[in-house]
Amino acid sequence: MLIAVASVKGAPGVTTLALGLAALWPELGAVLVECDPDGGDLAARFGHHPDPGLASLAAAARTGLTQVPLAEHVQRLAVGANVVLAPPGDGAAAAVQTLTYSGGETLRRAGDDQPVVVDLGRLSRGGPGLALAAVADHVLVVAGAQLADATQVQARLEWLRPELSGRLWLVRAGDGGYSSTELARDLGVPVLWDLPHSRLGAGALTGQLRVPNWRRLKLARAVRGMATTLTTAQPASILPEFDPARQLAVRPVVEGRHR
Repeated sequence: MLIAVASVKGAPGVTTLALGLAALWPELGAVLVECDPDGGDLAARFGHHPDPGLASLAAAARTGLTQVPLAEHVQRLAVGANVVLAPPGDGAAAAVQTLTYSGGETLRRAGDDQPVVVDLGRLSRGGPGLALAAVADHVLVVAGAQLADATQVQARLEWLRPELSGRLWLVRAGDGGYSSTELARDLGVPVLWDLPHSRLGAGALTGQLRVPNWRRLKLARAVRGMATTLTTAQPASILPEFDPARQLAVRPVVEGRHR
């Protein structure tokens, strides 16, 4: 299974969620591939060298091999996640671009053998991350719960939906504003789960805090719930086709109440 995690504006916990999914996936063998063109932070946060990692994976993909094993490019982080680390700076963007040349075939084939979570950072129209999202089985868009966040997602759905072959989900981050039910109804996209604020949980997943019991915290419980839901979710190929005429304009909501 190939799972893409992204945002459409800003970075409201994309890397935190992606790393949490890789660490808490209910099946063995899950791997996070850090494919944010503006990323490359995890190596420094957890005190690792970024090689082997995304650069070596991209180099292997350039050889034209039909299948590139991820295991040769993975490092194990302290939170218990296997990660293909991106280099900092322009090296991350170059490696991501290389992986898009074949239409994301390297990652798609890897996802046929094991759960692969891809951190795409911020999706943009025509950007390299969109080509990788296009081949994912599930695409999780992390968005805040306020009106401005919802309108930013809505403004991009027209070009985002047609690009995807997998199932599109929202992950609601933060408190207040739209409820999950309201977001799903007004945007026409199911909300997979709420991503709760957790200083200790986020601190553990960003490498800023050592929290031995972080897997028991509410953030970890939410991420584990998302992973479990994704393992049993129906693929997009058997879902009813989305009708854009039924999508409603986003309506202002303050603390869950319409005005």
